Amino acid sequence: MGRGVQGITTREFREKGQRVGFKITDLATGEEGWLARKDSAAGPRVGSYHVVSEDLERIGVGALERASKGPTDIVVVDEIGPMEMTSMSFRNTVSKVLNGDHATVATVKFGSHYPEVDRIREGSMLQEITKDNREEIYRMLIEQIDDWIGL
Repeated sequence: MGRGVQGITTREFREKGQRVGFKITDLATGEEGWLARKDSAAGPRVGSYHVVSEDLERIGVGALERASKGPTDIVVVDEIGPMEMTSMSFRNTVSKVLNGDHATVATVKFGSHYPEVDRIREGSMLQEITKDNREEIYRMLIEQIDDWIGL
């Protein structure tokens, strides 16, 4: 195998200790942009944030499209949540990834129900991560990834 990991991650971004938004990163290229910001008036609103649709589609959808078509060992989608799902392009691409042939690790906001996720392929497993089980889930996930890529 040896083709690596592709996909996206999102993380909160803070200035002076205050959360001002969320960043999205393409794991293959390292390109980073805004998923959502508090100080933006453009884009769909989710809570007190506005989604930066241009960055979500350019970075997020672009990374997942490449991952779904290209050679890779694992596709990571972190996360599938209300901000990301404001984009129909993201929804369609996530559906393609989740039902594709690549091993995929995805995080879904707890309590969310999206048709694209509810229809995931046979053989998938769903794990709720809590403070009590997160170390166990981490070990289990590492073992599963090792099996997928033949380590």
